[in-house]
This record gives sequence, C-alpha cells and structure tokens, in this order.
Amino acid sequence: MSVVVRRESRGLPFALLLCAGCSVLDPGYLADTPGRSGRPPVEVTVDVVGNDGLGEGLLRKQAEDHLFDLSRDPTRESAAYDAAIEIEDRYRSEGYPVAKVRYEYTPPADEGPWPAAVHVRFVVEEGPLVTVEMTLRGNVAFGTAELLSLWTRKRVGALSLGGTAFVEAEVHAFAEQLRTFYRGHGRLDATVDEPRIEVDLARASAKVAIEIREGPVHTIAAVDVAPALRELLGDELPPPPVGAIYTPAAAEDYRVALRSALRHLGHADPRLDVEATPIAGAPATWHVRVDGDAGPVSTIASVIVRGNDKTMDAVVLGKIDLAAGDRYDGAKIDDGLRRLYRGGLFRKVTVLETPVANDAERIDLAVQVDENPSRALEFLAGYGSYEQLRGGLRFEERNLLGTGRGIAFDNRLSMKGYSTGVTATDDDFLGTGSTLSVGAEYFRREEPSFTDEAAGTTTALAHPLAEGLTARIGYTYRNRTGASAFTALPRDQLVDYVEGKVFVELRNDRRDNLLFPRRGHAEFLSFESLDPAFGSSVDLDRLSFRTALHFALWEPVHLVLRSEQSALWPHEGGALVPLQERWFSGGESSVRSYRESQLGPRDAEGNPVGGQFANLFGAEIRFPIWRTLEAAVFADAGNVGARVQDFSLDDMGYGVGAGLRLLLPIGPVRLDSAWNPDPLPDERGWVLHLAVGYPF
Repeated sequence: MSVVVRRESRGLPFALLLCAGCSVLDPGYLADTPGRSGRPPVEVTVDVVGNDGLGEGLLRKQAEDHLFDLSRDPTRESAAYDAAIEIEDRYRSEGYPVAKVRYEYTPPADEGPWPAAVHVRFVVEEGPLVTVEMTLRGNVAFGTAELLSLWTRKRVGALSLGGTAFVEAEVHAFAEQLRTFYRGHGRLDATVDEPRIEVDLARASAKVAIEIREGPVHTIAAVDVAPALRELLGDELPPPPVGAIYTPAAAEDYRVALRSALRHLGHADPRLDVEATPIAGAPATWHVRVDGDAGPVSTIASVIVRGNDKTMDAVVLGKIDLAAGDRYDGAKIDDGLRRLYRGGLFRKVTVLETPVANDAERIDLAVQVDENPSRALEFLAGYGSYEQLRGGLRFEERNLLGTGRGIAFDNRLSMKGYSTGVTATDDDFLGTGSTLSVGAEYFRREEPSFTDEAAGTTTALAHPLAEGLTARIGYTYRNRTGASAFTALPRDQLVDYVEGKVFVELRNDRRDNLLFPRRGHAEFLSFESLDPAFGSSVDLDRLSFRTALHFALWEPVHLVLRSEQSALWPHEGGALVPLQERWFSGGESSVRSYRESQLGPRDAEGNPVGGQFANLFGAEIRFPIWRTLEAAVFADAGNVGARVQDFSLDDMGYGVGAGLRLLLPIGPVRLDSAWNPDPLPDERGWVLHLAVGYPF
C-alpha cells in the first residue's frame, strides 16, 4: 500500500511514498483551483533526464509555478514551454552557459475527454560547467580586491574551491555595479567598458576583461546659501561641505541638513532647492547653491495620540517632549520617533503635522501609532552534551499596564539543574535612553565538582554609547548558603558564601547577524569586584575579555577566530576563592576535546577545581553542504592556571575536529567531534558534543 501526498504552495511540492523501503516517488503537481474553463485540475507527472550537474528536486522547484498552471489547463502547451525555459535559465545561473532544455508533451484535444493526469518530460543537454577568470584593468584608486567584492559570484566545487561559475548576466551586472561605485565616489567621468568575454567550452573556462578609466575626483569648491536662510540659521548653519567629494547625493545631503536645522529652529515646513553646476575653467569642481523659503516659525497648538489601545498617552508624549504652547522643534520630533521605535512597543509610528485653520503659524500634532503585541509566551527545548535534555518556559509582558515597562518570568529545567526568575525592565529610564533592569532569581545547578545553589537579585543599568557599543553597570547580591562541593581539597570547598559584587561591562558587537554571523567582530569586557563593603563574604576581583572575528575566506566559506582571557585576584589569598568564582575550561563551547570543565587543575581524586586564570583560543572554518546543512572544521586551545601570579600560556590543552550544523530559525543545532592530540591517561581521545548555537 502506498500513500501519495501532494500540495500546491510556494515551497517544494512533494509526493511521499510510505512503504517498507521508504522510497520516494516522483512528485506530481495538482493545483488547488481549476483553470478558466472551470474544469477540475489534472495531475501533472514529470520526468527530468540528462541532468547530471543539478539535482532533479532543484529543477522541479524552479519550474513548479508553470507545472501548476499546466495542471489547471493541460491544453495550454505554453506552460510546458515556460517550464523548460525556467529550467534552462537556472542552468545558466549556475554556470552552464550553453545548457539546452527541451520538453516532450502532447496536450489533450480541446474536444476530447478531460484527462485525469498528463505527463511532461524534460530533456536536458547540460554542456560543460564553465568557470571564469576576471581581469580588471585601469583601476588605480581602488584595489582589485575591493572592486571584486561588488561582483555577485557563485563558487563551485568541494569547499567552493573549484573556481567561480561563469554567469554572463552576473558579469554584465558587475560592470554596471562598477559604474555606480565610481559615480558614488565622486568620479563622475569614470567609464567602465562592456566586458570582453572569451569562452572556451573545450576547456570549460571563460576569460573576462573589463577596462576602467577612473577619471578625476569631483569636489565641491564653493557653497552658497541664500542670505535670508543664512541669517535665519545664524550659528545653527551646518558647515558647508567645501572640499568634499561631489556627488548629487552629497548636494542633497547638505539640503537635508539645512532643512533639519530650520525645523529645529521652529520652521515646520521649509521649502529648499539645491542646484549644483560645474565651475567654468576649473575641471571637476562644482558650485552648490541652496535657496528657498523657510516658512514661518510655528507654535504647537495641540498634541494628541491615536491608535494606542493599550499604551498610556503619557508614555508616547513623553518621548516626543513637545506640548501645547511650545515652539515647534523638528529635532525633538525626529528624536521622539527614534525613541518610540527603539522601545519595540510599536510596529509603526507617524507624526501628522496639520496647520490650524486660518492660522498657519500654529500646528496640531497627532502621533499615530500601531502597537505591536506586548505579550509573548515561549516554550524552550534543547539538548546539550553536559546538561543533556533541557527546556524552559518564558512569559514576557513588554507593556505592563500600558506604562511601556516590561516584566518577564523565566523558568529553566535540565538534567543538571533548574532556575526560576523574574526581571522588570524600563527601556528608557528617566528619558535617558538607558535600560534599567531589576531581577530576582533562584537556581540550582550541578557542576562536575560542586553543586551550586543560590537566591539573589541583580540591578543593572545599560546605555548605548555608539552603534553596536553598549556599557552596563550593576550590583548583584546572592546568598549561596545551599551549595556543596565534591572536591578533596578542604580549603577549596568554600562554596557556601554570600556574593555581593559591583560589575562593569562593555560590549561591542559589529557582526552582520546575531544568530548566523558571517562578517564582523564582537568584543566583551567585564570587571567584577566582590567586596565586604558590597555585602560579600569573600574579597576578590575578576576580569575577563573575549573577542570573535568573522572573515569571508571566499564565498561561501568563512573563518571565525576567537580569543578569551580571564583572571581573578583574591585579596586575602587563593584559599578564599569559592569554586563558583574560579575559571573552568573544557566542554561544548570551549576546548571541545574535553568534557565539561575537565581541562585544568584537579584534586587528588580527579575532580576539577578550577583556577585563577584561563586562556582560550579557537579557529573554525564553516561552509555550507546542502541547503541549511553546514559543516565545520576547527581547532581549539586553552589552559587554566591555579595562581594568577603564574599567568602564562603553558600547559595548553588542544582539540582538533569537525562538525555538522543544521541551521534553524532558533539558531544552529550542531554536532561536533573533537580529538585530543595529547591526552592524559584519564582523558578521552575523542569527545562528541551535541548543542544549540555556535561555540563562538
């Protein structure tokens, strides 16, 4: 018995045969709706032959829309023709420049019986997969590597080491990108010739040469602002961009800057025009003139909020910071819009400015908002090599009682422990753009050499310093009187203590994507001080720094490097350092040839006791295999030292391995296998890890 399942969607159509051998049938295509004739759709079965370089599923996906059209009207032979053209175009886009696809199909007679199914056959003549060698000539101001980054390329072969596929459309698009690039850098006279293309099918190679004549850089030599505008702006006049590179966009940017300055001074709707003309007798120089009417200085007549079903008016108006009777200030409106969007409460925010009837100098403001859902319930599930099965339940209300403040309840459970906590947040504390968070938590977690148990609270204030750069300061108080240790070193069993600390953190994140970064870098610096003055029963300082760098070796192969350094300084001697505050290494996200916390000092029974300093280094090359499946090869190195006075890179442990990553919306699910090239007698040679998320 077999069961065939078909569907029409924008995804991959499929047919699945459930049988003892679990084999997959060739999928059929059956439309959900009839065609114009009103007759029922028919099933379309498909054969693809001659395709060696590209998979049949990929080709079917390319042609599926036309095959569904054929299902609606099997008399429409043009749908089969269009499907063949789509498959041929896909071959061209993959580097097969002479691929041909023909179809074999006999449509039913118009007056004959309506069939239950029809069959179409696609015959492919692929031709060679051609790789291309690109040569740029005449570029002096910009390096070839920089210009080639504008080229959308498709690498072929294992690890994408087989060269670049020749796609003629992409070559011509690259030439146009070069023209746009040079114009955008002020080289308005630059010329980029049409690509000269030589294809050698016998050698499966192509050579492309593009000739560039860069020309001079155009600059702004003079800027004139109309006297009336200059007088109105006074000291608020934006600096004229004399000497700057000239592009039409640069002239427009200065007009926008002048308009913003006038709006800041109360002119609600200044009408400005910019004109740029070449200066006679001075090649590649331009004269920019700005003229127009600033309009009257306006006063706010009223401010209202619309569309806020839940959020209090005061929350919205507090961000705009304008009230009836105030002078109009466009800068406050623009800043208010940024603050309203930054809070995440609204999907869309629009400020409508309407002059009062018969009084052009008075303006009614209406802040129109479209609220986002404020509540979220998340069920979490996962697996880690150390924690094994884990899950969680998180509830968040981001707009508590319409105040714009949030509260979240977070509960986690794993085979090694559990935690529960609540955190209240204010994303615009006192209107400063800082985020205040106040939280309370209780947790219990079993580590390889101790069980940690604590209840406490943390108060922190975070503030963005620049794009991607955030500073955070705070205070934590935890009572760890329920913890216990398994180590055989009596003085190292100080796990029952009170933690009172002040911390400072600095985070710089310039990665292109948080879950799946491919380029950029991220740094994190943290300093913690545990002191009796802060309520702590121990006295020490902790400092840690980590960085990760992401590079594109060649598309789509990426290299990631990391470095982490950590140290602590006990004020009263190393014996007074709790196990919970020590540094440990080894596990799924550190040196992967070791099990959790197994790299570093141990007691007489082999239990890890951590240390006062640690180093961790790593390199990982990531590359796609098929669709959302990614592979990686990596090398890790790290050490843990007992005394901070002996900080060094001695006694390093190493791990070399490979892994697979399944890229899901929640992040990568990864399976890593690592080899220890120099294991101790009680250490494993190979370690396998299953985890969610990249290790760095």
